[in-house]
Amino acid sequence: MDRRNVLLAGGALASSLLLARRGVAQVPAAAPAGKLKIDAYSRHLQWLRDPAEVAKAVIDMGHDGLDITVRPYPGHVDPAKVASDLPPFVKVIRDHGLSVSTITCPITDAQSPNAERIIETAANLGIRNYWWGTFRYDQAKPVMPQLDALKPRVEKLVALNAKYGVKAMYHNYSGPGTVGAAIWDMLEVLREFDPRWVGFHFDVGHATNAGGNNTWALNMRAAGSYIGGLSIKDSFLERLAPGEAPQHGPRSDGPPYPWHVRYVPLGEGNVNLPLLAQVLKEIDFSGPVEIQAEYPNGGAESAKDKLSLPREQVLGAMKKDLQVLKAAWAGTGLV
Repeated sequence: MDRRNVLLAGGALASSLLLARRGVAQVPAAAPAGKLKIDAYSRHLQWLRDPAEVAKAVIDMGHDGLDITVRPYPGHVDPAKVASDLPPFVKVIRDHGLSVSTITCPITDAQSPNAERIIETAANLGIRNYWWGTFRYDQAKPVMPQLDALKPRVEKLVALNAKYGVKAMYHNYSGPGTVGAAIWDMLEVLREFDPRWVGFHFDVGHATNAGGNNTWALNMRAAGSYIGGLSIKDSFLERLAPGEAPQHGPRSDGPPYPWHVRYVPLGEGNVNLPLLAQVLKEIDFSGPVEIQAEYPNGGAESAKDKLSLPREQVLGAMKKDLQVLKAAWAGTGLV
């Protein structure tokens, strides 16, 4: 073996020993990315309460599966009743030929109410992914010590996930108050742990708002194997006229500022869908994926249990989002 190969082998061994000392399991390389199933998000369908009606709406829009909200009403499944209410809901969705690989639930750490019951129920149903979050900064204190303080909490959640064989996917938002908006900050926490059990639910819309000019793509590449799931939405920043109200209400995480996020249908904002496809292939991403529709859409965008627009118009808008995504990714092998 020549000197270069000896050095490479020694470096690999040193890395393995370092990971072992940290308690991080060696994870085999992910399988190459192939065709992705695109889920709907049941938060936008909470105006439908019967799971059969929810399934029909998902089919009408053309999605492959459903991320189910396990949240207090109007969530589709009450977290306090998850053991009794989630299994029949999932059965109906799957009986309609749709997949269920993800739930969205109010778990912040292992001590969150109903956390273990939710995780165990999901695992028993073969659901291997759940949304997780969200940590917030005390902006009057230094950042790095706050990140260090999160690691023991994440460690306990990782142990719970490993026990049941599920992954917690941390959903990133934009704005200075939330941990993970910059991606690198939460990655600093996650890289201590096995990506089989913890990762990001990467929201490319929020990531674009937080890392404009395609900086988000660098962050996504850095996260690599910690990208556990993908959420797709679109938006842009707009300058409001004096007295004009922002789309989602005023911000409270800083001094007055005239620039605000406006959410729009997919393809009408600044999210770079072709570049997203390129990065997904580079990191061998294999799902899950969902589309979020947070632009004005009769109340569906904000989890309402009643609509102010006709059903056909609401579902038609979300169906168009899926069509735009598939057109943007045509020829990539991802859809």
